[in-house]
Amino acid sequence: MRHKNQVNALVKIMTDFGISAVAYFFIGYYIAYGSHFMAGASELTAANGYDLVKFFFLMTFAAAIPAIVSGGIAERAKFYPMLIASGLIVAFVYPFFEGMIWNGNYGFQAWLENQFGAAFHDFAGSVVVHAVGGWIALAAVLLLGARKGRYRNGRVVAFAPSNIPFLALGAGFSPSAGSALT
Repeated sequence: MRHKNQVNALVKIMTDFGISAVAYFFIGYYIAYGSHFMAGASELTAANGYDLVKFFFLMTFAAAIPAIVSGGIAERAKFYPMLIASGLIVAFVYPFFEGMIWNGNYGFQAWLENQFGAAFHDFAGSVVVHAVGGWIALAAVLLLGARKGRYRNGRVVAFAPSNIPFLALGAGFSPSAGSALT
């Protein structure tokens, strides 16, 4: 990423996280697990608040999806349309796959077990998070095309190296966010 766009990318990553948290809280978690948090405090804190801890843990995975996509389409998409897309992805697209693999929704895991003798095991979100984010990023890159100024007369134009402190800061927010700042 070019130096002139690094602050924009950082703000976009932080805004994406906020939108992702709200979208996942109100819609995404319900789609994936059939559970919501519109309940009293005594119900929410039952079992030492396990359900809330689980929600916040899973929300970080959901919020990583827009960061992965953002890294793939850096300097190609406008701010507000990307935020809307992030909200829709975290509310509807990602929870479908999350629920299917991690919660057994739609009978996919049962089908795998019947056909192959074992369910699919996703370690550390390798498919549910990273592959889904990568597939969405690939589709976005194919739709949006190359960065402006990346090619001149059919040849690749090298960009100057990025600012290392911003790279470190971005990497601290999310493992995928660092890629959005490079």
